[in-house]
Amino acid sequence: MVAARGAGSAMAKLTTQIASIIRELKRLQGTPEPWRVKDDEFGLPRVIGVGNGAFIFVSRTIDDGIEAVADQLMTDPGLRLKFSRAEWRAAVRAAFGPTLAAVDLDEDTGKTATEVLKGIRKALYERVEGYGRQEFAFGCTLFSNTALKSFGFGPVVFETRLDWLDRKFREGALRPTTRRRIEQAWSGKRLRKRKPSIDSTHESLILDALDNCAFVCSVVTDGLAAEAGRDKALIAARLATTAIALTWHTPSKALNGMNLRFDRVPFTQFTLSFDSNDDLLVGMRRSHYPIGPTLKTGQWEKILSGRAEYFAIVGDVLDFVVSATGAVTRPQMMQTLMHAFLWFHEGCRELIPVFAVVKFSAALDALAGGRGSGSIRRLVKARLGISDDKPIRSGGPTLKQAIDEIYGEGRSHTIHGTNRRLGYDWTGPRNLAEQFARLCIIASIYWVHQNPASDEPAQLRT
Repeated sequence: MVAARGAGSAMAKLTTQIASIIRELKRLQGTPEPWRVKDDEFGLPRVIGVGNGAFIFVSRTIDDGIEAVADQLMTDPGLRLKFSRAEWRAAVRAAFGPTLAAVDLDEDTGKTATEVLKGIRKALYERVEGYGRQEFAFGCTLFSNTALKSFGFGPVVFETRLDWLDRKFREGALRPTTRRRIEQAWSGKRLRKRKPSIDSTHESLILDALDNCAFVCSVVTDGLAAEAGRDKALIAARLATTAIALTWHTPSKALNGMNLRFDRVPFTQFTLSFDSNDDLLVGMRRSHYPIGPTLKTGQWEKILSGRAEYFAIVGDVLDFVVSATGAVTRPQMMQTLMHAFLWFHEGCRELIPVFAVVKFSAALDALAGGRGSGSIRRLVKARLGISDDKPIRSGGPTLKQAIDEIYGEGRSHTIHGTNRRLGYDWTGPRNLAEQFARLCIIASIYWVHQNPASDEPAQLRT
């Protein structure tokens, strides 16, 4: 009964909002120049397309009302996964156009509002059902050597750019001339100017998007709107590179050279300073590594096969990231691991050491259920076998002392603005936090693989 009353209340609120929109539309019909609105900061006339190139004039009141309707319709969790907020608002606005154009303004407003809501829901349902498979491709600097076969986990695949080009050609996405010219450009040859066409546009876009990246990271989504699909594909690609970097002893160093072109392009950083004699001093360094780690022949294949269980769970996490419904196996566990991966990625990318401590601590906190330092210590004991009173290394602090510094002063005091050591060098605690987070993520993933029936993240701490 409560659910029914809640649903009825939501419906009543929606029809009331739509009725206000209809009344404003009626008012505009009696206005000689409906496109002129005083004090509207939007400089152009507000219009909504109604199909076949036609449109109707609307006001800021109508636009605001449509946004309110869109926000209320998006309370469905399934829709929130499929759309970005801006994308959903645009979809609802587009659905309003033909529906409002068909309204008989002489009819009862309440009855008309109900019919408009039905028409909008129908149009939106058809739009949602139309979203299918998309494949996103991002230029990537993964490893320094390119003698590697394609590999992937879940919806993510890594290929050398030539392997990717061959695959897209076989799939019919590229014409022979376009493929040949891109290969020539990548081999350093100067291309002759091409007549403007769809193929020439595709060629330019591919060369710009991939540039000199030796690898391509492809991510497949299904059932997502374009912008939401792109955003989730980017997260999946970033987490996939993070998962690869976690197989290195210092993931942040490895990840420094593993970059999506979408995110980071190397550049030179300059600093100017003057000493006490007013002499100019210039400092220069690269923003980050232009290529990824160097591997010996066959080394990566051994890592992949040796950590097959690890990458299997990584694939499950990435499936969860791009899911249009959230209906995956063990969603609670996947959500916990996704949180940990996201925070770990951000910790690796962070330039300020104390903020990196905050983010690595957040990765540990995600695995520990967000219950603070005591829960993190239980996680470490369960997964790494280190007790509170045991030194974490020869002559080093105990586990409790280390976590208190990382989580207590490093994370909590910094977030709450009470870190009295904020100006100190936090490089040491940063490195320690990274190692704890790395080892706990890896150990948790293996536990998840060994316990396929568990969807209770709390069990990671037992």
